[in-house]
This record gives sequence, C-alpha cells and structure tokens, in this order.
Amino acid sequence: MRKRSELLMATLQIPVDYAMLVVSFVLAYLVREGSGKPFSIEVPGYTYLNFMILFLPLWLVVFAMVGLYRIRSDRGNWIDIGKIVAACSAGVMVLILVDFLATDAIFPAKIIPIYGFVFAIALVSLGRIVMTIVQKLLARQGIGVYRVLFIGSGQSAVELRAALKQFKRRYRVVASIATLNDVTTEKLEKFRESRQIDVVMVSDDTPNEARLLEILSFCQQNHIGYQFAPTIAGIYTSKIISSQIGSIPVLELRPTPLEGWGRVFKRVFDVIITTIITLLSLPLQMVIYIAIRLSEPGPALYLHECYGRSGSKINVYKFRTMKAEYSLGPKFGGRTIEDVLKKLPQDKADEFVRSAKIKDDPRVSRLGRFMRSTSLDELPQLFNVLKGDLSLVGPRPLPESELGLVGGEKKLAQIVMIRPGITGLWQVSGRSELEYADRTKLNLFYIENWTVWMDINILAKTAWQVVFGRNGV
Repeated sequence: MRKRSELLMATLQIPVDYAMLVVSFVLAYLVREGSGKPFSIEVPGYTYLNFMILFLPLWLVVFAMVGLYRIRSDRGNWIDIGKIVAACSAGVMVLILVDFLATDAIFPAKIIPIYGFVFAIALVSLGRIVMTIVQKLLARQGIGVYRVLFIGSGQSAVELRAALKQFKRRYRVVASIATLNDVTTEKLEKFRESRQIDVVMVSDDTPNEARLLEILSFCQQNHIGYQFAPTIAGIYTSKIISSQIGSIPVLELRPTPLEGWGRVFKRVFDVIITTIITLLSLPLQMVIYIAIRLSEPGPALYLHECYGRSGSKINVYKFRTMKAEYSLGPKFGGRTIEDVLKKLPQDKADEFVRSAKIKDDPRVSRLGRFMRSTSLDELPQLFNVLKGDLSLVGPRPLPESELGLVGGEKKLAQIVMIRPGITGLWQVSGRSELEYADRTKLNLFYIENWTVWMDINILAKTAWQVVFGRNGV
C-alpha cells in the first residue's frame, strides 16, 4: 500500500518542476535582455511571460509520458537526468514550431528558447536533487520508508537483500523469515504487530504455492504490500506490475488501480466536483433541514457509524428519514437495531436480517420516503467527501451490523481498500432489488477494475436515476 508521505512527495514534484520551468524561461529572457544587444522583435515582457505560463504545463505532460512522475521508481539519478534532457528537447522543439507557425512572434529573440532549454535541464534537475535530499532527510526519521518483512533463501534472495541495502531511503528490512516453509500465520501476525511492517517481500528458489497464497491472503486482510521476485512468480492475476530495486527485477501485486496516481486523481476529482455540487445544493439542504425539524421530533441529521478506508470507523452524515420512534443512537435513548426489530412485524424483521433492507419500510416517515426515492437524504454526505471520509463513487459504506452479510473480516478487508462512496456500481445496477451477495460482488469488481470513465459513467447513471427515478439503467 502506498504511504501518504510518498504520494505527497510525488504530488509536490509537479509544481516544483513547473516552477523550475517558469524560472528557466524568465532567466532566458533576462540573460538575453542583459546581453546589451537590442531585441530583434518587439515583444513585451508580460506577453512573453503569460504565454510561457500557459504553454509550460504541456511540458509536464511530456515529463509524465517519459516516466518522470512514476511513483516509487527506484532508478538512479542519471537515468532521470537522461529523461529530463529528452523531455526538455521534445518540449523546446514544440515551442520553436509553435513560434514558427504563430502569426505573432512569441520570442523577442530566437536564442531565448535555446537559453530556456539549457536552464530547464539544469533547474529541473536541481529541483529533483533537492526533492531527493528532502526525501533522504525524511527517511532518516523513518518517514516514507517501507518496513519490510523479507522471506526467502537462495541466490535471488541474497541479491535482492543486497539491492535493498542500496535503497535505504525507501526500504528497511525489519524482520526476516528464512524460507517459505517456515512461514506461519502466527509469525506473520507477530511481525505485523511488533515491527509495523508495510511490505512482505518474497524471494525463494523453492516454490510453495499454498504458502504463497497464505501470505497473499494475510497481506490483503491487513492492507500490507506484497512483492516478490520473478523466480517464485506463479502469476496470480493480470494486476501485477514490474519494477526493480537496483538491477533486481521485482513483481508487485496491485489489488486495485486506486493506488498511486489513481488515488491522487480520484481525490482531486472528488474535491472539485463535490465543492461545486455542495455550493449549488446548499439552499436545498437548508430547506430540507428545516422541514425535518418541523415534521419530526429530534435532530435532522443522522450519523451512521460505518467502516471507512482501511477499516477505520467513520460517521456518515444523512438527513434522518426514520420516524423518531424507530431512530437509533444516544439521541434517541440509546435504542439499538435489536430494539427496533422487536417493534416490527416478524416478516419485516426477517427481511431486514436477510438483506439489511425492508421493502415498504414502516420505519420511514412520509418526508423520509420522498427523500429516499429522490436520494436527497444523502446530500449531507457531500461534507463527508470534503472531509476525506467518503468518495463520490465507491463501495457502499458498511455498518458493523452488516459485517456477517458481506462475508466477514476477509471480505471486509477487500472492500475497505478504498474509500466508500456516496454512490457505486451496485446502486446503478439494480439498487435494492439485488441480493446482498450480488452487491458485494459488484463492489469488489469496482475496486479491482476502477477507471476514471467508470466513475463518470456511474455518476451519470446516478443522476439519471435521481431525475427519472429508474433503477439499474
């Protein structure tokens, strides 16, 4: 699993690179201006600067295309500098071509893009060296360092351990198990608790498929990274990516695309879209809040405790749709779900136990029934998204009372790999009519196969359902 500090450093690299590029072309202009020679073309400084500020983000796209923003890329600095030279070369060629085709001149002198090219290579490289130094200083404090449980023996294991020592700012072996045959769940649990391991790394010349599956299952349940050398790779799924530590190739199982840049992009997307929707819906939310307070005794907001990302407990905000006599929690006398079920007809109580939902639910107020049919009761969850508890799209927030329905702790570990969502794949694929097991399968499919377009498609279908009241479009 990605460390938060690692994602932060990777994200900060983008504005650092951009700042270095802007400074490079400012310096290029100033150097040419200070040469004493008059400019061949009259181009105001602010016009030149405005163009460069708008154009230089394209260079960042080139940087991304050549792999300069690959997270946790354990390659030497010289390889990065080679990529910087290649990316800057492509960028300056495009810049010169744009200047040639433009009706108005961009540069007051033709030498300026060449100066900018030289400064860009130097300053972008300098910026990355500074970021590397910062990472090393943080690593000395243990920040951003992956604590490794190393398992394995043989020549490949010896070489991999030697390579790990060269990357102390990223990896620190804190525990070892000699061979796969020595691995037990008890040992894994012991090291997880006592050494706070982040990654289990396996390199063993003796294959043991059953034991590898046991280790993989343990890592997934406890949200621990799992990496292995190709010599023991019984390729489990298509979600395996290759990387290297020094000259040693390593395969890593990626249980969800929502790691690395996928996670960063999804969070940025959530914040932007949610902020817009929240501002537009705020007057409506205030009207609903007042209507609930006038129609039913008790608070208008209901805090539903559920599992969040990595299994942490979160309070999911909703407008209260239940009648006061059926509402749960300390504000309603500490009433529990068991107390409520005793008040219901037996067939309704049995239906809730089977699927955690009741058709024609007698607990719901008249206003609540309207809000549920239009999904207006979920508007306060927008504030959960802004807080970082939820995403716009994801698995449904899971309360502890439904843990048995979802399949217990093992299935929970898979579902809470990512943030829960206000809407999700099963909500637009049949909503309440689906059996609980089918909902769980759709949630797991989403986690394992997430794409940006899947999120956009789910949001569009959710909007269609809200407006037209249709299930499973």
